[in-house]
Amino acid sequence: MNWLDFWNGSHSIYVCDKHRHCHHARISADIIDRLHGPTGLVIDYGCGEALFAQTVAKHCRKLILSDGAPKIRQLLKERYQGASNIAVLSPEDVLRLDMGSVDCMIIHSVLQYMPQADAETLLGSLADLLAPSGRLIIGDIIPPDHTIFADAGALLALAWQEQFMTKAVIGLVRTFLSDYRKIRADHGLTCYAQSEL
Repeated sequence: MNWLDFWNGSHSIYVCDKHRHCHHARISADIIDRLHGPTGLVIDYGCGEALFAQTVAKHCRKLILSDGAPKIRQLLKERYQGASNIAVLSPEDVLRLDMGSVDCMIIHSVLQYMPQADAETLLGSLADLLAPSGRLIIGDIIPPDHTIFADAGALLALAWQEQFMTKAVIGLVRTFLSDYRKIRADHGLTCYAQSEL
């Protein structure tokens, strides 16, 4: 099993619905903050479930959601089929868009799941799609000194703040016993120092 198989299958990365909701709400709010007002074509590359895509789409002419997992893309197509300015594309279809046509490209929580050489190739290809004034926003970069204990600490801090601590503790135990721990041990996560990125 690789990372794409993991995300395309059933997993318990969220400890409860409240965790899932809070996580996606915070990401969408961060995206909107970084758009700096109405924007043309925005691509959320590696978007995952994108629970608040309709909220983000209010701040741009068109929002393209793209994810490598076919199961996620199907879910997104069903969820947003009535949204006139949201489209769902495969990563391959994104790379076929016109060069210079994208005003903002968001790549959040993607690069850690790719070997560095593949990430460099991808970033080069995606950068070619950006308009001259276009912006590339990269989020959730993991520094080299980051540990799985830091992940657990971040989850517990969020759980305390949002009041789902019991479910968070149970979820951590479940994650420890799941495929996530094994795949993280087998494939690891790619880390970047700020200067290296």
